[in-house]
Amino acid sequence: MVLNNVMVVALQVPLTRFGTTTAAARNLLLPLSATFALGGLAMALAATGGAVTATALLTAAAAAFTMAEMLQATISWELSVALAPETAQGTYLGVHGLAQSVQRTFGPLAVTAAIATGPAGWAAFGTVIALTCTIQHRLVRVCLTPTSLSVPPVTVSEN
Repeated sequence: MVLNNVMVVALQVPLTRFGTTTAAARNLLLPLSATFALGGLAMALAATGGAVTATALLTAAAAAFTMAEMLQATISWELSVALAPETAQGTYLGVHGLAQSVQRTFGPLAVTAAIATGPAGWAAFGTVIALTCTIQHRLVRVCLTPTSLSVPPVTVSEN
């Protein structure tokens, strides 16, 4: 808990500069994916060693998941606003808020399942979240790719 608080106070604001544009936020999805995977792997490996090894790996996992939390906050806010059409930004932000509620509802269940399953559960936990970040990276790329038109756009009034 102390490590999490110190990291958030020291790093949250400085990290936001890496996600100031939609493209930059998209580019952070791959490091975020790796951070989640490393956090899950560190948790899984913590069960395999002695007390000193477990302490070091649990500390590394806590740092990785805290870093992931901060990166995710930066990315999600930028993408939720930037990818919304101007006429639907309120709706997109509402869905963003709904996603946070779903996370708060099912997150504890997912962590409990990872704990109950043991090292394999933590490895799966990190892998699944890492894969979703990678998929999101691909989906956002599609949204950012400008559509090339072979003919100029025509409005309804011109027909």
